[in-house]
Amino acid sequence: MGIENLYRQFPDVHQNIVLKTDVLRQGIDISAAALENFRGRDDILWKGFHLFSYDFKKTKVYGDKIPMIMHFEDGCPMNVRTNESSPYLLDFQDGDFVIRELGEIIASKLYFARKPRWYDMRTENGIQMAAIAQGQVSLVFVTINKVCELWNSGDECLFCNINATLKDQKTGGEDVVARIDPETIAEVIKTAITVDHHFNVLVISGGTILGEYNGQSELDYYVTCLNAIRDKLQAWIPACVQVAPYDDEGWKKLHDTGFCSVEPNMEVWDRKLFEWICPGKDKHIGYDEWIKRTIRAVDFWGPTQVNPNFVVGIEMAKPFGFEDVAAAVKSTAGGWDFLMSNGVVPRYNLWTREAGSAFADQEAPPLEYFIEIQKAYAEMRWKHRFDPPFPATQSRYTYHLNSLQDFEYYHGTGTMSKSNLDARLGVAPGEKGGRQDEDGYTLSW
Repeated sequence: MGIENLYRQFPDVHQNIVLKTDVLRQGIDISAAALENFRGRDDILWKGFHLFSYDFKKTKVYGDKIPMIMHFEDGCPMNVRTNESSPYLLDFQDGDFVIRELGEIIASKLYFARKPRWYDMRTENGIQMAAIAQGQVSLVFVTINKVCELWNSGDECLFCNINATLKDQKTGGEDVVARIDPETIAEVIKTAITVDHHFNVLVISGGTILGEYNGQSELDYYVTCLNAIRDKLQAWIPACVQVAPYDDEGWKKLHDTGFCSVEPNMEVWDRKLFEWICPGKDKHIGYDEWIKRTIRAVDFWGPTQVNPNFVVGIEMAKPFGFEDVAAAVKSTAGGWDFLMSNGVVPRYNLWTREAGSAFADQEAPPLEYFIEIQKAYAEMRWKHRFDPPFPATQSRYTYHLNSLQDFEYYHGTGTMSKSNLDARLGVAPGEKGGRQDEDGYTLSW
């Protein structure tokens, strides 16, 4: 359709949100000139080591030197999802990174998230630290388990490529530790926050453990890991954990350990789609129990601190998904309204048809769906007067997999809105200005 036509189609949405959303939806190709520039650099946060690649057709690993996060001129962050068939091209021309569509430059002055200083350091047992924990702006993301046991019985979530990504990382030459001992995790976390002072939030995640690992249940393993980190640091650091929803005993144990928020990722709201797309979650916990336990978690952590993720777009997967955009939006937005009415503040990522997943060959839902569902989310959150879920409130760069924070920045009036950030930084209304921190992140324009 052409980006200018897309801007006209959504006149009430900031153009950066429209472009970012469509690039996330369709991925982006990378020119030979851009690749050549990347090959000669070592300062960029490269793709690799994470749970998911977010790449179409072929997973990019650390050695490929493909940026993980790029920013528009005003700082708006966007995940780099490689797709050689995309209408969008990341190019390098006259010292400037640009996005092209059909040869025409549609965005310029792009820059990239910087690689953490500790990324290529090694643990006492010789493992590259990036294989243990990954740095994203202010977050240290720890993957304690890169294997999901739901794959063993063919019950994995159909959009997920966690086990396939691990295989690609192994063949791609990365240091790979499928399951990481708590002491090594603690060593890396201490190094990360000591060497890079702006890393101040911890997110712990991993694939499903159905039985035991080293004599511990999944729940106990998470508890052991956080305790090891705290013992190593001799300090408290805000920590979020992505887990399946537990019963009251499990929630109490996690809460009393000191996790400040939980993310029991539900992925999709519609009951029938949940059963189809998330067969393992449905088999081992079930739709009703998942919702019940998620809401119950609010009694332990309080409103806003329970933040299940949704992979928006999978509602329209074929053959059983919604065919109508309005119906798909109504279903998910209705679920979010219900959850927010009970103190739960969901998160969402925009679906990528990732290499190695059962949905890899699916067609992308229309851009209209992704724009309307994100608008619905923002309006729903404003309706319930909730801030963006933790840790989005730490930085406007936290969410590069969606435009959750972008709607707040460009269209909102809260703490992380442009108007408030400009006021805090002394930028006059209508003035183009701003400031960068020492790592090159634009604070405001």
